[in-house]
Amino acid sequence: MAFSRKFLIDNGVPEDKVDVIMAERNRTLNDYVPKGDVQAQIDAALAEAQKAAPVVNVTEAEEYKALLAENAKIKAFQTDDFNAVKKPYLDIVWGKLDHGEKHKPYAEQLTAIAETMPDLFNTHEPEPKPAAPQFGAPAVGAMPTGNTKPTFESLWGLGKK
Repeated sequence: MAFSRKFLIDNGVPEDKVDVIMAERNRTLNDYVPKGDVQAQIDAALAEAQKAAPVVNVTEAEEYKALLAENAKIKAFQTDDFNAVKKPYLDIVWGKLDHGEKHKPYAEQLTAIAETMPDLFNTHEPEPKPAAPQFGAPAVGAMPTGNTKPTFESLWGLGKK
């Protein structure tokens, strides 16, 4: 559908307002920039921004290396090797371990540290899991034998001999 003078008049727009609307429409069409020109401007701005931006390798950043070290520490704490270490001393023991590229396994290093600093490690077996909760009272005694009402003879000890 074309946006024209006839369309505006047919839809009830007054004649003096039609001239204003058509003038505004023509002004905006004259200011229109073709899409090809806009894309060329965008490409030029991107190229200039990439020249000005420094090339950064994220894997070489100190923040990235610190995150990797923290992740390795958390994963190591979840292994069975660190179960013997008391929870408050995990960071202290981690600081004493060798983390180089060709380090000994953590289990060997932990046994050496446990010999020199036994206070940081649990020397007893881990506590057993608590027993499952029991709902209701335990069954004690024997099955009931039925209703036996006391009689006069049974109360005075008379009767069967």
